[in-house]
Amino acid sequence: MDWSRLEVELVVADYFAMLREELAGRRVDKTAHRRALLPLQNRTAGSIEFKHQNISAVLINFDQPYIDGYKPRYNYQALLEQVVLEFLETDRQLAELAVASPVLSPEVLPDTGFDDVRRLIEEPPPAQAFAPDGAQRRRAPVRVDFVERDARNRALGRNGEEWAVEFERRRLHDVEKRPDLAKRIEWISQTRGDGFGYDVESFNRDGSTRVIEVKTTGLGKHFPFYVSANEVRVSRDRPADYHLYRVFDFARQPRLFQLAGALDQLCRLEPQSYVARVG
Repeated sequence: MDWSRLEVELVVADYFAMLREELAGRRVDKTAHRRALLPLQNRTAGSIEFKHQNISAVLINFDQPYIDGYKPRYNYQALLEQVVLEFLETDRQLAELAVASPVLSPEVLPDTGFDDVRRLIEEPPPAQAFAPDGAQRRRAPVRVDFVERDARNRALGRNGEEWAVEFERRRLHDVEKRPDLAKRIEWISQTRGDGFGYDVESFNRDGSTRVIEVKTTGLGKHFPFYVSANEVRVSRDRPADYHLYRVFDFARQPRLFQLAGALDQLCRLEPQSYVARVG
């Protein structure tokens, strides 16, 4: 049975109520929220959870914060996308809360246990997350572009790079048993500046070079990120050396996934801006 507009509006409102709590750094009882929605046309808890996952997918497609506990399901109805976008347009409080959120903009380096760095590594999102069904059918205006906001957040970027440098030191020292190489890691963006197309110069176990571009977010691992034309070019020129470390859930429980090789072969790249010259 198709979901009615009233049902969709109620589920979307419930999702955003939970999202506000998460952005404020408070725990959310998702089970209680699902239970409260069960009277909707006798919907099951599973169908309500699936709808919440659909909402995550809509928000990710439009570069908006989402609830990490609801992994995106991209095969959603057009009505759901419409209602979510209407909610984003009218809810000024949500945008203001998100901009000031301690989850999205942590001010200090998180306290991370590096005792076993292998536990901090996750698999990348499945391929569908990079090219979801029906994604970007249209581009609607949104109040804040949070992918761009992550990219411009210099404190978040610097803290993420510092975290990644420590991760690399522990990986080489503890896992690869190469303390000599761990001492030679260079934080390139700090010692030589931006413009190299990567942030950290590290090593593989055999001593070969590993260059690392770090992308950090307070959101979950499915959230998209910006890459520059220079980063794509360097990854294409040095695919054997190039690694992108996507550091996510940074304020709460930082982890990462790794992409090794040319970015245009690993990601679905969407043009965002152009250099324009008259004539």
